[in-house]
Amino acid sequence: MNGSMNVYLTGTPARKLVRSTRAALMTAFLLAAVSVIAPAAAQTFPNKPLKIVVGFPPGGGSDLMARIVAEKMSVIFKQPVIVDNKPGAGSTIAATFVSRAAPDGYTILFGQAANVGVAPAIMSTLTYDPLKDFAPITRLVSAPLVLVGPADLPAKNLKELIALTAAKPNALSYGSPGSGTVGHLAGAMFMNEAKLKAVHVPYKGQSLLITDMLGGRIAMYFSTIAVVKPYVESGKMRAFGVTSAKPSTAFPGVPAIGDAGLPGYAVENWYGLLAPAGTPAAVIDTLQQTVKQILLLPEVMHDLTKEGGEIGGESPAEFAKFLSIDIPRWKKIAVEAELAP
Repeated sequence: MNGSMNVYLTGTPARKLVRSTRAALMTAFLLAAVSVIAPAAAQTFPNKPLKIVVGFPPGGGSDLMARIVAEKMSVIFKQPVIVDNKPGAGSTIAATFVSRAAPDGYTILFGQAANVGVAPAIMSTLTYDPLKDFAPITRLVSAPLVLVGPADLPAKNLKELIALTAAKPNALSYGSPGSGTVGHLAGAMFMNEAKLKAVHVPYKGQSLLITDMLGGRIAMYFSTIAVVKPYVESGKMRAFGVTSAKPSTAFPGVPAIGDAGLPGYAVENWYGLLAPAGTPAAVIDTLQQTVKQILLLPEVMHDLTKEGGEIGGESPAEFAKFLSIDIPRWKKIAVEAELAP
């Protein structure tokens, strides 16, 4: 063999090896790029472990998403990035904790529509203001919901569903995983903007709700895509539209509600990172630029977009602008649905 050996790989194993090698090279390239573009503040920040505070228990979707980002941050910063779970009160315990933390960038909130938008709109006991007490870093991902109904509902598309609901005020019902959830308020917003009347039925989670919809006892449900997609594909449910401003790649063939019969309607569940107000701008910029590069990693992009979401990564100013629109919208929805305190 003259001291060398040539190995030729073919078939599926070879393709998997090539793909994994490409992914590894892309990861290495992007991680190296962060060290080049990071601002001067990165020379002194961080110099100790960071903490991402999550308002839900370990193992849930929010926790897993935070851990994906934390793992990559720890590699780039060469410091431990700890995920600190503080569940309870609709994830507002975590938000309250971070709002009172030192504004130095070492304690970060894993924020989302639930604790930054919905909770302040419906809870009178909160001690934090989502616009005044946090410094936006960047949005990680925004994921739409999808409006579904049982397959035998006498409406084949959104316009027919609106007409059916309008013809029978309060005769139809829409379910949600609980009062004050994103799904509940998305439904309340839909009814208000379409000038419809339907009965809201809150459940303790999604299992019984799905059972009742399959049994024809619930007419509408604003659900996460992953939960109901198998039922739609098997013909047991019908999808009328997604709540994003444009169709979702996770649900091909399903239109956006705003395009299908209710112009202007758009609402999404989002996830992002926020620091305590007063955190230095240079630190915020370092965090944002680092996370933006992390979001470009193929494996991260894949994991965060399973629900049909779109990757964020925008600047702190752009994220702040988004929040300045999103938070009052949740308040408006809560007031009109008589959920506001």
